[in-house]
Amino acid sequence: MRRDNKVQTYNDGNCTFFLIDEEGNAGSAKETLRFEERTVGVQRFYESMTKKFQVDRVLRVPLRPWLTTEYLAVVDGEVYEIEQVQTIRSLEPKSNDVALHRARQRRVADGTI
Repeated sequence: MRRDNKVQTYNDGNCTFFLIDEEGNAGSAKETLRFEERTVGVQRFYESMTKKFQVDRVLRVPLRPWLTTEYLAVVDGEVYEIEQVQTIRSLEPKSNDVALHRARQRRVADGTI
C-alpha cells in the first residue's frame, strides 16, 4: 500500500445490489455491501441534470468490477436505480462511488428485502 493513499471506511449502513429482472424490478440479489454515504455536491448535481438524470444519493462501497447500471440498489427498504458508477483508485481499499436515483416505480420482485 502506498503511504499517500487514504484509508476508506464503510460505516453508514448496508446496501444490497440486485440484478434487474425481465419486468424491470429487483430480481436475484448479487451481494450486500457496507457503504459510506457521500454528499451530493453542487457540481455533481448540475452535471447529472445536464446528462438528464437525477442523483438522490451517492454511496461509496468497496470496489466491485461487476457493479454497473444493470443493477438496482436497495437501502433501508428503498429501491434505487444506479445512474453512474465511478472507480476511486486513490483509496485503500479501492472503492466505487455509486450515484443513485430513487426508483418509485420499481420494487423487489419477490416482495422481500
